[in-house]
Amino acid sequence: MTASLQLKELLRPYYLRWLYFRCSQQRRPDSFARCWDYPSQRLERGLVVDAPACEHPILVFYPMVDWHARIQRSQHLARALATLGFRCLYLNPHLGRQFESVPLFNTDHRLARLEENIFELHVRLPREPVFHHRLLSPRENRVIASAVKETMRAFGASSAIQIVSIPTWFETARMLRETDGFPIVYDCHDWLRGFSAMAGEIVAAEADSLRTADLVLFTSEQLRDRHCVSAKWMVSRNAVDLSHFRTVVSEPPGAPLVAGYVGALDAWFDIESLVEAARANPTCHFVIAGRIENPAIRELKPLPNVEFVGEVEYDQLPKLMASFRVGLIPFSVNELTIAVNPIKLYEYFSLGLPVVSSPLPEVQRMGGLVRLADNPASFAAEVRAALTEDDPRLRSERIRIAASESWASRAQDIAARFARLL
Repeated sequence: MTASLQLKELLRPYYLRWLYFRCSQQRRPDSFARCWDYPSQRLERGLVVDAPACEHPILVFYPMVDWHARIQRSQHLARALATLGFRCLYLNPHLGRQFESVPLFNTDHRLARLEENIFELHVRLPREPVFHHRLLSPRENRVIASAVKETMRAFGASSAIQIVSIPTWFETARMLRETDGFPIVYDCHDWLRGFSAMAGEIVAAEADSLRTADLVLFTSEQLRDRHCVSAKWMVSRNAVDLSHFRTVVSEPPGAPLVAGYVGALDAWFDIESLVEAARANPTCHFVIAGRIENPAIRELKPLPNVEFVGEVEYDQLPKLMASFRVGLIPFSVNELTIAVNPIKLYEYFSLGLPVVSSPLPEVQRMGGLVRLADNPASFAAEVRAALTEDDPRLRSERIRIAASESWASRAQDIAARFARLL
């Protein structure tokens, strides 16, 4: 770690709380506040968690996303596995920044109960490192490993399986495998080199994570083919909770035409295709849901038939998507998106929606159920055609596929492999 980064990390816990969040336009992230809406206990020796006995090993999730931000793969898997009876321990990736107090006055770790069989572990590191900026130091790995072991004692549990989603956590997991025999599952769900904000040392460490894990999960065949792994592996794509998205009735005939997108608004979002589609389809209302990460996307805002609704809570997605006539996946085709298996594809299918997408390999698997477009003019034309689709057979087939591609079935397949690991 460079001297400048060391100084920055030393000051950041205090600068963020005492200056940045108070004096700048930025405010404390909502996810930092939401995590304390759940009952929590100080993690200390002698703590006993009041929870029913569990015959399965504890599943320790080392995630790439905050549980309280956008619901993504790790949260879906945790929920599906918890339904199967596994107790899931999900680490908060902010490593202290979510606390309101500064590390100088508070060094406690905390354990919160989120849902049935799902708990969140808040580990506080003195420097509160940003988990995608660098690898953890040996001392930081020991602190986290110790907190996990203390949590295991609080549950009265002796066995665990560790599910790692980013190499930042891998040395912590390796420590626990060496000392306690907890096997490691590496969940490879994105092409890390495609994220500009991901530290180079984290990307470089992925090769070792893939090589030495006890089991590797790949969300797409493209990810599997790019990585040479000696560990055991399986393709476990993303999925959908069909019951969640069938809780509301779609808009009746005659409702306004709406084409919608739900997800990240980052560098891979194809702005040109959306501009062309909006201009070529002036009677269609384009609804864009998500937090804007790439400022260039704001050039869509002046278009009169484009509406940005911001980040939408997962519980509110069915209501929003029920108004869609068409689901959109406008991604620039690059090394990141070629390997992606979009969760939103399954969510659109759960409502039977026609989908217009860039020609991504994992989307092309759906054949004629998806309309593919490789340039802005083609994207606009496919949106126009999708808006007039009226084929109940296509709608039924999409819903059938969504039902078969469920998080519950993914969890069952993964759980079957867990038994072999132990």
